[in-house]
Amino acid sequence: MIADTTERGTPARAEVTTPTLRAAVKRWRFWLILAAVAIVGLLVVAVASGTAGGSRAPYSITNAAPEGSKALAEVLRQQGVDVVQADTMQEARAALDAAPTATLAFADPGGYLNDARLDEAAELADRVVLFLPGFDELRAFAPEIASAGAPRDTDGVEAECSLPAAERAGSIIGDGRAYRAPAGSDAELCFRASDDAYYLVHDDTPNGTVTVLGAADVLSNEGITGAGNAALALGLLGEDATLVWYVPTASDVEADGPADITSLTPDWVTPVLVLVVFTFIAAAVWRGRRLGALVVENLPVTVRSRETMEGRARLYARAGARTHALDSLRIGTITRLSKILGLPRNATVDEVIASVAAVLPGRPLGDIQSILVAAMPSNEADLVAYSDRLLELEGAVTRAVRP
Repeated sequence: MIADTTERGTPARAEVTTPTLRAAVKRWRFWLILAAVAIVGLLVVAVASGTAGGSRAPYSITNAAPEGSKALAEVLRQQGVDVVQADTMQEARAALDAAPTATLAFADPGGYLNDARLDEAAELADRVVLFLPGFDELRAFAPEIASAGAPRDTDGVEAECSLPAAERAGSIIGDGRAYRAPAGSDAELCFRASDDAYYLVHDDTPNGTVTVLGAADVLSNEGITGAGNAALALGLLGEDATLVWYVPTASDVEADGPADITSLTPDWVTPVLVLVVFTFIAAAVWRGRRLGALVVENLPVTVRSRETMEGRARLYARAGARTHALDSLRIGTITRLSKILGLPRNATVDEVIASVAAVLPGRPLGDIQSILVAAMPSNEADLVAYSDRLLELEGAVTRAVRP
């Protein structure tokens, strides 16, 4: 914005420049840099924590965090096993229908499946490997196997069984849960954790073969490299050409409450609402840009002194402020007398009175002080009389100083 005025106070042509994109970017440069730094920081934190593009659930083959199982799934794929991730019951059933002889790896640490859904999951495959199951999962998949709580021995536990995968592993290390089978059962018990509890129980059920694995470090990215953990995991999960890895998610939860608004609205409502919001934002930016920046322009205003004087006099008369009106007249007279007498701008009233008395020797000091300071008008006639005396005093001083 460029505004100019002439010497007489009339406005000249004002030139207004619309802000350019470069100027706008320069103005918002600090905030743009701050936003970019924040985004980069969030990405770095996400990558460092192993959450970028993966799940945070335990035993998830997309979870690269210490509690995840991504490392085990990648090694199985390198050995030629087709590891299929299933996040819902429907996906797991479809994958097992496509490969009937596949092994089902199952864990529900979030407890998303109810009893009926667990019974359905138990019938999906003929060969199942359960990861640290709880009471409900054991009841559905392997009713004869019971949980034995926390183990006493956690490091260097020997196999002590004839299960091929356990024999190849030799020993395992880590923590987890222990399980037991009833006396006289044909279940294979491996890796003793206490007197009658074991880390691994392999049993035949009406639905097929179930292997209960309670060693958490055998599956986790952090502990799979210890002792024979990797050999045990690869032996249990790599026997078939296909492995369906099913860890239920919130999508498996069956809603039993009233329908929400999203389920009652058509599918096209959400895209339309998003389009309306973006349209509103675009229109606001467009119209806001059209208004442009505020322009300040100096406009001369000329008011006649007589109009100002008459307007102020009417206000004083309407309010009956005779003393205030006389004080305004006295201030103007004292200011002009100070200039006529050559006194400095900061000269006091007493100095002005003394100077006036000096140039008017025949005028009593008390009369001058009364006119300039002390006299108080009691009516409009007094106000007019004192105004005339002020004019007369100013004229006398002017004639004395400038004959």
